Amino acid sequence: MNVATYLRVSSEQQANRELSIPAQREALKAYADAKGWNIVEEFVDEAKSAKTADRPAFQRMIALAQKPDKPFDAILVHKFDRFCRRREDHIIYKALLKKQGIVVLSATEPTDSETPHGVLLEGMLEVISEFYNVNLKHETLKGLRENALQGFHCGGRAPYGYRLCKIGNRVTYELGPEHEVQTVKQIFSMAAEGMGGKKIARLLNQRSQPQEKKWSPSTVLSILSNEAYLGRRVWNKRSDGRPNDQGKWIVTEKSHPAIIDQDLWNAAQSSLSPPGYN
Repeated sequence: MNVATYLRVSSEQQANRELSIPAQREALKAYADAKGWNIVEEFVDEAKSAKTADRPAFQRMIALAQKPDKPFDAILVHKFDRFCRRREDHIIYKALLKKQGIVVLSATEPTDSETPHGVLLEGMLEVISEFYNVNLKHETLKGLRENALQGFHCGGRAPYGYRLCKIGNRVTYELGPEHEVQTVKQIFSMAAEGMGGKKIARLLNQRSQPQEKKWSPSTVLSILSNEAYLGRRVWNKRSDGRPNDQGKWIVTEKSHPAIIDQDLWNAAQSSLSPPGYN
């Protein structure tokens, strides 16, 4: 039987030897060889979560499986959770593949999908996988919330003018290079004088050296709206791409060194008339 192998590792699992791409490849090859199967295609998604099916290699594999001259009869994975974590995705994509005569097989969780017991076991494994995913998200959010309540960094890059620094096993902000700190102060001062995003960006570009970054109005306005420059950290403004009610925000004062004071912030905000691009 000709099979395609699908290998996936999420970013938080990169260092886990058991789930690394080379480890999965080795295990899948050994399993296929033992069964006498021929691996004709390999699809790899690195640093991709199975919470969504929007994975480049995964989608290429599904597209190839639907072609009349598809080169494989089965998809082999290390564990079913490499294929998908969400129960809905398991059902949708396995049903789609089944119409093409293609089955999904696991090297470490063998099931017989042609028997009632096999169908039950495979469904249980998929439900366990989804439970793990939902529980992991819940635990991760708990950890992030506690981190935010203590004023520490919860992921992403430091704002311009700051650098990330570690305090024990936690991360916060420290002041960046002096020229960046001064530029931030200039941006707020110019806004307080009544300048809009376009004018501030133009002046910054006129004063900058050729090798320095080019400023845009949107970059300027993002700095002017970032309360981090007050030494204030605001977390949970958005969830799943949607804005949260202000009551759900977690705000910590004096979580890191401030670059500007409240008076300058207030003056800049009051001078920025919508849309602030002038």
